[in-house]
Amino acid sequence: MSLVDMLNINRSRILWLLCSLLLYPLSTASADGQKTVVLTLPAETVLASLQKALPLDIPSLSRQLQGDITVESVDQLTIHNNLISVRGTLSGKNLVVTTNLAGQDLQIRVGEVRLPVACDLRTRFDPVKRKLLVAPQCKDTAHNQGSAQDAPSSLLGALGGREYAVDLDALETINLKIGSRSIPIAMEPVGIAGVDNALVFQMLPRVGPRR
Repeated sequence: MSLVDMLNINRSRILWLLCSLLLYPLSTASADGQKTVVLTLPAETVLASLQKALPLDIPSLSRQLQGDITVESVDQLTIHNNLISVRGTLSGKNLVVTTNLAGQDLQIRVGEVRLPVACDLRTRFDPVKRKLLVAPQCKDTAHNQGSAQDAPSSLLGALGGREYAVDLDALETINLKIGSRSIPIAMEPVGIAGVDNALVFQMLPRVGPRR
């Protein structure tokens, strides 16, 4: 065997070893033993993606507050123990606050409110519905001098007390091309966790379109 052949063999072994070391942390097994792919999104990537989606309209399902609620900006984001902590600016337009006085409901038209907020978003993954659920708890980070003093607290209270489902259908199917044929591989989420300042997705690849 020539020296060139020996170098080529060693080079192949080194490349195989490097690929094995790089790919090993990206695969694990689900509860049923099927291999999954792990995708890690650092907090900086999540923040950049969120900022591109702004302004973000939020539906108000609170009886005490009705109107147009919008997340205008997010400038800080950290992730730890399935908790996403964000700081940004929230606004409300055409707001109507309903209060109870002596057993009677009174509606107060607030108009517009804009305030900086800090929110903790408690996250959990529903493995049956395969949805990421987010429960926000927000607080005002500045003293507001609005005409209706309870408007900021009503605005923030309208966001809390319930979970919001994050649509994961945006996770695209990967098309693997072999020659002239295209094979769709769907990446279905089977687990999501927020740890070490990152969102970690466990994805189960399936051949064919998403179910």
